[in-house]
Amino acid sequence: MDSERTVKTMAEQLEALTKENERLKQELSVLRQEKEKANPVSFKERYAVKILNSLPDMLTVFDHNEIGIEVVSNEETNHVGVTNEDFVGMHMRNMVPPEAYQNIHSNMQHAVATGAVSAAHHELDFNGKRHYYENRIFPLDEKYVLIMCRDISERVATQRQLEVFKSVLDKVSDSILAVSKDGTLVYANKQFIEEYGVTKELGIQKVYDLPVSMTTKEAWEKRLQEIRDNDGSFAYRAAYVRMGETKKRVHQVSSFLTHENEQELIWFFTQDITDVIKKRDELRELNQLLDGILNNIPVYLFVKDPADEFKYLYWNKAFAEHSGIPASKAIGHTDYEIFQSEEAEKFRKDDLELLRTHQRIDIQETYLTANGEARIVQTLKALVPMEDREPLLIGISWDTTNLQNIEQELIKARIKAEQSDRLKSAFLANMSHEIRTPLNAIVGFSSMLQEADNPEEKLQYVTIIEENNKRLLQLISDILDLSKIEAGTFDFTFEKVNAKRLCNELYQAMQMRTSPQVELRLSPDLPDLQLTSDKSRLYQVLSNFVVNALKFTSEGSITISYQIKGKEAKFSVEDTGIGIEPEKQTAVFNRFVKLNNFIPGTGLGLSICQSIITQLGGKIGVDSEPGKGSCFWFTHPLG
Repeated sequence: MDSERTVKTMAEQLEALTKENERLKQELSVLRQEKEKANPVSFKERYAVKILNSLPDMLTVFDHNEIGIEVVSNEETNHVGVTNEDFVGMHMRNMVPPEAYQNIHSNMQHAVATGAVSAAHHELDFNGKRHYYENRIFPLDEKYVLIMCRDISERVATQRQLEVFKSVLDKVSDSILAVSKDGTLVYANKQFIEEYGVTKELGIQKVYDLPVSMTTKEAWEKRLQEIRDNDGSFAYRAAYVRMGETKKRVHQVSSFLTHENEQELIWFFTQDITDVIKKRDELRELNQLLDGILNNIPVYLFVKDPADEFKYLYWNKAFAEHSGIPASKAIGHTDYEIFQSEEAEKFRKDDLELLRTHQRIDIQETYLTANGEARIVQTLKALVPMEDREPLLIGISWDTTNLQNIEQELIKARIKAEQSDRLKSAFLANMSHEIRTPLNAIVGFSSMLQEADNPEEKLQYVTIIEENNKRLLQLISDILDLSKIEAGTFDFTFEKVNAKRLCNELYQAMQMRTSPQVELRLSPDLPDLQLTSDKSRLYQVLSNFVVNALKFTSEGSITISYQIKGKEAKFSVEDTGIGIEPEKQTAVFNRFVKLNNFIPGTGLGLSICQSIITQLGGKIGVDSEPGKGSCFWFTHPLG
C-alpha cells in the first residue's frame, strides 16, 4: 500500500511540474514579445552577418594607423595570404607587396583626411596567377576604416581583349561598321571613319547620312528588311565615292544581323574591290586571248621541261588532234613514254643539242601517230629563259605531209577547237564559280568562327562550313569521276546487291536533307530483288536523282521506287517539282548542261550517271512535264 501511495504521489508531482513548465514557457514567450516590442531588432541587424558572408568581396577593418582589426567577410574571400586570425593586429605593409601598399596607403590617407570614399587599385599574385583588385575605402568613424576589395581580373582581361580587338580592326583594310536597327552607328573602325567621313559621335551619327549605298532612311529600312529576309546574312555590291575623290569605286559588302540584349545589331564588312575587278577582267581577257590563240593556231605547239627529263608541260589541241595523242597522255611524260623508241631517241638528241648550244633549231621530223600513220612536220625548237630556274623548251611544228589535207584538217580542227574552247570556257567559268563559292564560305566563316564568342553563333558558322565542305567534296568527286571516264579508268566492283536495302539506305540518308515542305517517300510495295552490280555506283546514280529532285522541288513529294520488268529492273525517282521542257529533256544528260544557272552544281552529275548505267548494261532517261514534275529512271539487267 505504501509503494502504491508513493508512485501516485510522484505521478501527481510530475504532472504539477509539467503544468508549471508550460506556464513558465508562456510567460517567457510573453516577456520576449514585450522585449522585442520595446527594443525591436531591424532586418539589417538580424541578417547583417549572413549578408557580409555572402558578399564576393574581401571586407576588412583597419584603424587609422593601418593596423588590421578584423576580416568581416567570409574566409573564402581572403586573398592576401594572411589568415583571418593572423590578420588581427598586423600592419597593412606586412600583408601586401610594397607597390600595392603604397597605392592603398595614399588612398586611405585621403579617405581619412576628407571623410569621403576613396578608390585604389593594386595587383597581387594569388594561387599562381596575377590578379587585379579594386579597393573601396569607407571611413567608419574617427578611429576605423572599412576596405572593400573586389577581384576585377576578368574585367581587366576583357578590357584588354577589347582594346586588342579594336586595335586589330583599326588596322585591317576593310571598313567595318555596326548599326542599330534605327540606323545609328554603334561601332566603326578607323578605316570606315576615314573612308566615309564620319564627323558625328558614335551613337548619334546615322548611317543614311553618310555617302553609302543607303542614302535615305527609307533605303536603310529596305536594306535592313533584305538582311532579315535572308536569315540575317546578305552580301551585295555597291558603288561609292571616297572622301576627297570624285571617281566612283565598287565595294563588296557582307552584312550580318546579330542580337545583343534582345536588340538587333547589323554588322557591315566592306571591301574595296574596284582594282580587283579591273585586274580580274584584264587577266580573264588575257587568258582567253592566249587560250584562243594557242588552241586555234594551225601548228603543233608543245613545251618541255629540260630540268625534269624533258617531260611535256604543254601540248596544244592541234598537236593532240593531229597526232591522236591526247594532252592527258602527253603532259607529265617523256618522248620515250609517248613515241616509238627510234623517234624518241631522235627527239631527245635534238633537245640535248639545243640545250648545249642554246641556238634555235629548225628541223624536219617524222613521227607515227597513234593509229600508225606517218606524218612529216617542220619543227622549230628554242629555249625560253625563266626567272630563278632552268629555261623551258618550246617547240612549234607545221605538218607538211599534204598541204591540201592540212588545209582541210585545219578547217576541221579550227571548228573543233572553237567548240572545245567554248565548252572549256564555259566549264572553267562554271568551275571557278562553283569552287570559289564554297571556298569563300569556308574561309570567311572559319575566320569568323575564331572571333565568335556566342556558342549559338559558333554552331551556325560550323554548320555553314560543314555544308560548304560537302558541296566542295561533291564538286571534286564529280570532276574526278569525269576524269576517270575520260581516261577509261572508271572501275566497277561487282557484288550481290539487295535492291530494297539499297533504296532504304538512300531514303534514310536523304531524309535529313529534305525540307519540311517536301515529303520524301519510299515506295511501300517494293519486291525482293537481288542484283549482281556495283552497289556504290547504283547508290551514286539514285543519290544524284534524289539530289536533283530536291533542288527543283519546293513542295510536294519525291518517291523512290523500282519494278521488275521481264529480264531487267527499272529504278525511278519521281518528283512533283517544276518539270523540264520537252526540248531540253534530251540535253540534260550532256556534260556541263544546267537547266538553271542559279542552282548550285557543275552540270556533270547526270552525264556521269549515264556513263555508269551504260557500262552496267542498262538505259537511262527522263519523263517530265513542265509544272507537274519529273521522273528520272534507269534500267539494270537481271542476272
